[in-house]
Amino acid sequence: MVVHRPPDSRLLTNLIAHEKEYTKHFVSLFPLSHAALASLSAYSAASPSENPYSSNSGSPAQVLGAIVDVLAGADDALQRYLHAVEKWREQLVSLKELEDDVGSILRDREILVTRVIKLSKAQKSGRDSRSSFIMHPGGSSASFSSLPSTANSITIGSASSKLAHAQAELQACESHLADKERELAVRRISVVREGLGARCRALIDCGWVWGEMGKQGL
Repeated sequence: MVVHRPPDSRLLTNLIAHEKEYTKHFVSLFPLSHAALASLSAYSAASPSENPYSSNSGSPAQVLGAIVDVLAGADDALQRYLHAVEKWREQLVSLKELEDDVGSILRDREILVTRVIKLSKAQKSGRDSRSSFIMHPGGSSASFSSLPSTANSITIGSASSKLAHAQAELQACESHLADKERELAVRRISVVREGLGARCRALIDCGWVWGEMGKQGL
């Protein structure tokens, strides 16, 4: 017998909530960065166009303008990393939805199990009642004693039909649940591998770009 353990989504929900908060604050940095770069660009435009110390070096306006481009390039790399973080969070949300689906199927399964148990008890009770009547008909006339026996047979047949239908529904639910649980197990691995893998690659790219931008600025 397969033991189904309902997924506990609290830890995943907590992770998604904090990743959302993290990206929200991350996104808020870029308008501030753009405003700072715009101010630096305006400052560079008002700077001297010639270098009083050396005619071979760039003027303050040129140097500051180049630094603006360097910092903008660093921001672009950081935004690409942010996109990887957001993609990771979207994958977590998708995983949470699948966990919720499994939880719903498990609840349906519990309802079906309860129904099968009740119907099986009802069928057993009907059979016991019919057996008792056959052993003790309680009347002298055979024609009258046959009437409740016929009614019991109809009742037992109806109960058997309902039980068979409920068992078929339970079997279908078990099969669907097994498929969904396998899908969930595969999805958990792929989300971690693909989502965090993409995030780490974006981090490597961001670090490399920042290093190159820093060298260019010097």
